[in-house]
Amino acid sequence: MVFDNLKNCELYYSLHPRFREGFDFIKKAIAENLEAGKYEIDGKELWASVQEYTSKLPSDAKAEAHKNYIDIQYIVSGAEVIEGFDIARATPKSEYNDVKDVMFYEDDASATKGILNADEYGIFFPNDVHKPGMCLNGIQNTVKKIVVKVKI
Repeated sequence: MVFDNLKNCELYYSLHPRFREGFDFIKKAIAENLEAGKYEIDGKELWASVQEYTSKLPSDAKAEAHKNYIDIQYIVSGAEVIEGFDIARATPKSEYNDVKDVMFYEDDASATKGILNADEYGIFFPNDVHKPGMCLNGIQNTVKKIVVKVKI
């Protein structure tokens, strides 16, 4: 799990051969102010979802992990809290959904909490259970986020 600012994205290009393309899409989406929706970058190998929503109370958010994709979750506007913890200590809450590439987990009281503001992102690998979309200090706000899905 990584939390950083977009100006540092080049530091992570070596982690996966598609990260450069993923970050290039984020920069393009910002420049073009893309609307909410799903965007194909390279078929099922690399795609993105532009989302707009109201941040959730922690009790309404779900801890999740993916087997086939790495998430780059970039905040365009607004702010949110994302919790993360290692899948090795996770307790499953659902069966794995191979169509949606997601499995949900019980919360972990010792999870790392990261605050993502505009122009910041988190990278979540398959071993990173993450609980995104939560409001900061109990105050819900409107968030615009780009989630790039990078096939492993």
